[in-house]
Amino acid sequence: MASVDPNAFKAAAGSFGSGVTVVTAMEGGKVHGMTVSAFASVSLDPTQILVSLRTGSRVTGMINASGSFAVSVLREEQREIASHFATSGLELQDGSFPQFASVTAVTGAPIFEGSLAHFDCTVAHAFECGDHIIFVGDVVEAGSTDGEPLMYYKGGFRGIRDWAGG
Repeated sequence: MASVDPNAFKAAAGSFGSGVTVVTAMEGGKVHGMTVSAFASVSLDPTQILVSLRTGSRVTGMINASGSFAVSVLREEQREIASHFATSGLELQDGSFPQFASVTAVTGAPIFEGSLAHFDCTVAHAFECGDHIIFVGDVVEAGSTDGEPLMYYKGGFRGIRDWAGG
């Protein structure tokens, strides 16, 4: 099999605009989060989504241990949340992220208030793929609100207004 230059691969993959999510997990009274753009709906019956996370990341370990996770789909006003969890994880003992308002639904994993949508999940399947693990989650609670999505495109966060000139 031919080897692809990693920089060429990143540039090509970055040309696909995607929504921005933060995946969170709670295990043993600690919480952790990670910004993730590899998210998709999988099935209506059963209701399932998937996320792809780096193997060996703290949140991946917490999901494996707890068997659950939550996904907050960020709105364009939530760039600060996306940037924070893209550059530094924050693990706390009390099950919350004090600088960002959050709630919990069924699994106990934090969901960021004001998010465009959220999915609270139990793990249905986990597949190792290269340097990532794909988690398929059974959605046990979901919700959405009106607003504009935060997007990730060509290495940066953007809102629809960034392209529309609004």
